[in-house]
Amino acid sequence: MVVKNIMIAKSKLTMVKISDTVEQALCLINSKNLLSLPVVEGDKFVGIISKKYIFEEYFNVSQSKEALLQRPVSEFMKTTIESVNKDDILEIAIQLIANKNRQFIPVVDDKDEFVGILTHNAIFGTFTNILGFGHTRMIISTHDVKGRVAKLAEIISKQDGNIISIVQIDVNVMNLRQFLVRVDIENPKKLADKLEENGFRIRRID
Repeated sequence: MVVKNIMIAKSKLTMVKISDTVEQALCLINSKNLLSLPVVEGDKFVGIISKKYIFEEYFNVSQSKEALLQRPVSEFMKTTIESVNKDDILEIAIQLIANKNRQFIPVVDDKDEFVGILTHNAIFGTFTNILGFGHTRMIISTHDVKGRVAKLAEIISKQDGNIISIVQIDVNVMNLRQFLVRVDIENPKKLADKLEENGFRIRRID
């Protein structure tokens, strides 16, 4: 999966221009119930403005509130923001957003033009779908023998089940493999019995 599959497109974003005032930025942040906003100049992403940055400046300078609110966003925004390309694999973006502790990271195209953002919520939502929450969850163990995963899939299919996701769990036991399987199935107990008959060990069903 690549970044563009789950990013929020620029056309759907609330943004401010580099020349907008702090007052304009705060009005947008408050009205949209946001923590921060992208700052753009034409088609380029140039930084992030947030309540935190504004309040830090307010408490560190001797200036009236009225005067501060009329200053441009460019004097408050953070500009050293790493971006990802829309065609980057999702793992690159996840590592970046985790390491930098940002509310979002900007997404650009091959011309370095701003095309959207990637948020924590978008990432978590994607993995929720991938892991198949809401479907039957089974933890299954088997000997580490060639063809066992194919056999597992075959049995599930023959029981009219549909695998939503399958993840291998590292159990640090020699010659043993364990899987967390999310499956769409009407009769989980019947499936479990059939798997046991074929040498699989059912550790848990939820």
